[in-house]
Amino acid sequence: MKKACPLSRCDAPFRRPGIALLAVLAAAALAPCAGAQSVNITSSPNVVGSGARALGMGGAFVAVADDATAASWNPGGLTQLERPEFSLVYDFKWDGEDFSSDRHPEMDESHSLSLSGLNYMSAVYPLPFAPAGRNLVVSLSLQRKFDFDRRLKFRYNGLVPAGGVAALFSSLVDYRQEGQLSSLSPAVGFEITEELSLGLVVNLWNEDIIPNNEWKSVSEQRTLSRILGGFATNTLSRTIESHKNFHGINYTAGALYKPDDRWSFGLVYHTRFTAGVDYEQSQEVRVGGVRGMLRTGSRHKEITFPDAVGVGAAYRFPNDKLTLSFDVTRRSWDQFVIHDKRNRNPRLRKVWGVSGLDTDAHDMDAVWTVRAGAEYVFVDARKPVQNILPSVRAGVFYDPEPASGRRDGFLGLKRGDGSPDDYYGVTLGLGLLLYDRVNLDLAYVYRWGDDNRVDTFGFSGTRADVDQHTIYLSTVIYF
Repeated sequence: MKKACPLSRCDAPFRRPGIALLAVLAAAALAPCAGAQSVNITSSPNVVGSGARALGMGGAFVAVADDATAASWNPGGLTQLERPEFSLVYDFKWDGEDFSSDRHPEMDESHSLSLSGLNYMSAVYPLPFAPAGRNLVVSLSLQRKFDFDRRLKFRYNGLVPAGGVAALFSSLVDYRQEGQLSSLSPAVGFEITEELSLGLVVNLWNEDIIPNNEWKSVSEQRTLSRILGGFATNTLSRTIESHKNFHGINYTAGALYKPDDRWSFGLVYHTRFTAGVDYEQSQEVRVGGVRGMLRTGSRHKEITFPDAVGVGAAYRFPNDKLTLSFDVTRRSWDQFVIHDKRNRNPRLRKVWGVSGLDTDAHDMDAVWTVRAGAEYVFVDARKPVQNILPSVRAGVFYDPEPASGRRDGFLGLKRGDGSPDDYYGVTLGLGLLLYDRVNLDLAYVYRWGDDNRVDTFGFSGTRADVDQHTIYLSTVIYF
């Protein structure tokens, strides 16, 4: 990897140009700022899973859903919880991206990001007065659903026309995005028959009740431009975009069917919803340390988030030690659209949330996720009471990300067909139940994808290999 030359060392001595060249020099200084718009970094939110036990099984939990995270995976499984319990989940994530570019080899960089935070928290209470003798369980959970965190820092070189001459520029771009979206989610699960249970979750997305339910991006571009065999100037362009006061509501409905003691089948549906958000943007340009332009603005946007439907099956072997599970989920990313009705550019008033492009610029496909997992519990049948009950888990999954599907063409990227980027993963997990009161779980998830994220910069011949490592820690306390 080439080490970028600090801009302070690349400055050429500035010689006073003639009056006729001042306009040219100014144009050359500002041209990279316009050219920077071609380095339009896009970053869609990442869907977050809940719970170390579920994720240790590869996330194949729709037909299991028998712990406090059931409200996230399938609320129909809440009726399996027979005691009041409290759960807390924390995660640690390392995300790496290795970009390579045929057109811009100076962009060949490795980028990494480390973060941690609260993943899930819930309280569950089975009601003692359930009608008709059926189980009736209520819960309240705080779920982190989407992450926006990303960090990129790279060099970008180019040639642009300015004032009738050509200007060479070299830009150092520093892009930082951070934030999250969480929901406060009351839920109820009701046993219809001994075999069938239903559940419903109301997901409240409101920054008034969930502080810091927002996201922000900062893009700084420091540009050295040269024209006419040596005249040079430095330009700093900074754009800050903030999304605040996010508010909306959607629902999760689930069903769990257990025809016998071995098989279980699950169905879950997350409804589509349109949320409002207050958008603020500020743009600043400094030429040679002197402020040249400052623009600020704010307006209201609406963002439509996609619905998702999942089905699952699980089988528990006769000795009650081994459970196998399998899930398939479809998420309609073709519904993920940002409505910006007051945007001055008519083509940007309705754009894809994944690529940031006009919805007529390319297609967008739904994404199918496939997951399989297993759990083995070390039950000792010789002991009437087992105070320490360990378990191990493992899983595999195919978890693609939405993308425009644009491919390389002779003059740049072609129109995309909406095909997603492929990602795969493996998981491992451990569990320990202590005295039937405290459950401790640990999960490790490794997810990877090669030659993906063309939409990040929108350059032909530019792709990324992605590696993601996440550790989840959970505890459940039974009362």
